[in-house]
Amino acid sequence: MKKLFLFILTISMSICLTSCLKISTPEDMLAIPELDKEQKDMKDAVDSFRPINSTVYPVYFSETKKRVNMILSDLDSDSSNELISFYKNASDDKIGMFILKKQNLLWIKLYEVIFDSYELGNISVADLDGRGTKEILIEYYNNSDNVNTKNLNIAYMDGTNIKLKKDDSYIVMKTADINKNGKKQIFYIYKDSSNYPNFKLNIDEFNNKNIINKKQVDLGKIETPYDINIGTLFDDVMAVFIDYNNDSKYENTKVLMYNRKTDEFVNIHDLIKGKYVFNVPSADIDNDGVIEVAYKFKSPNYTVSLQDNNDLSMIDGYFKIKNDYTLEFVKELYENKSFGYVINFPLSFKGKYTLYTSDDSTDININYLTNQGKEYLLAKLNYIKKFDWQKDSKMREDMQIIKEDQNYVIAGQVFDFSESLEDTEKETYLKMRSDILVLSNIIKEKN
Repeated sequence: MKKLFLFILTISMSICLTSCLKISTPEDMLAIPELDKEQKDMKDAVDSFRPINSTVYPVYFSETKKRVNMILSDLDSDSSNELISFYKNASDDKIGMFILKKQNLLWIKLYEVIFDSYELGNISVADLDGRGTKEILIEYYNNSDNVNTKNLNIAYMDGTNIKLKKDDSYIVMKTADINKNGKKQIFYIYKDSSNYPNFKLNIDEFNNKNIINKKQVDLGKIETPYDINIGTLFDDVMAVFIDYNNDSKYENTKVLMYNRKTDEFVNIHDLIKGKYVFNVPSADIDNDGVIEVAYKFKSPNYTVSLQDNNDLSMIDGYFKIKNDYTLEFVKELYENKSFGYVINFPLSFKGKYTLYTSDDSTDININYLTNQGKEYLLAKLNYIKKFDWQKDSKMREDMQIIKEDQNYVIAGQVFDFSESLEDTEKETYLKMRSDILVLSNIIKEKN
């Protein structure tokens, strides 16, 4: 009896170990994971309702900042998501959209439309009018206008139905609740053909199922606007930041501060203390909800904006506009466009370093700068051919890889010349060196 029991126990343990501790084969690891039941159900629904001889058209969804094959959103505020999908017709290459909803465990089609366009831009979903239901903003390219190249369609809920409204042509567009009334305004820039070459900012609201123009601002003779941001300037003051090219060569940013009491916009450049050219695109660089303006400078002189596209050692400085209209330093970055990486300098470097490179050199030198103007090397970045990197073990031991591909390596080395310095300057050098000791912490590939 005891032998029989041991035999059964042995067999049971073998079965358990075989199933529980199964080791994946390489073939298992390469296999694409199956979709879960809900995802497969949605994919099957899209394939079922998509017209014959059409293909799924991935769109750029502003909320996720990624291209997606479908968007899930509760448009009618009934706690159940609608499914939004886009497709391209094989016959004429035009883009279509349909919206599905699940009722009694079955998908039904609520709406479908074909756009007179071969390409879509940004897609976003938002409650524009504060009613609680959401609108779909579909940006598509206008084939009949070489300047105002985009159009906006707004799909909205009308009872249980979905309808479409078309807005004007434009160049760039964003939405924001600038006056904080619970409604999102539609900001778009267009070129006014009747007042050439002036550009205008139109501010519309979607209200009572209609698009209503609330305000128009003349932007003057700027050239080629390419982006627009709406966000906090300081305190609870909002502003519109318009990035554009000027003289067909230099970049610039126009900042329009919004006065909520008068419902008017003020050109911030008339108020800022000091002369600056904001020739780097504006951004919320520190992710605190306040948009920074930016300009190029030559380190260590971060208070002087420069306009020089030929100097490859220029730094991008980001600044907050304070409520007394002075600038407050936030961050400085160096972007190497040739090799696609960005150096995010620590705050300890502010006004205390120099950076050198040139169009005939692939190397970058970063130096500590003493109060007397003397330079001491802190770090060096080099472009190295992959073959040379692989055969030189000493080089690999001394340097840190920043970026590599099949042809080259970008590598860096941090130096220590602190023994040549004394007192506070030695402390400052060692602090800066410590902040960049692991180069991958401050140097990232450009997205």
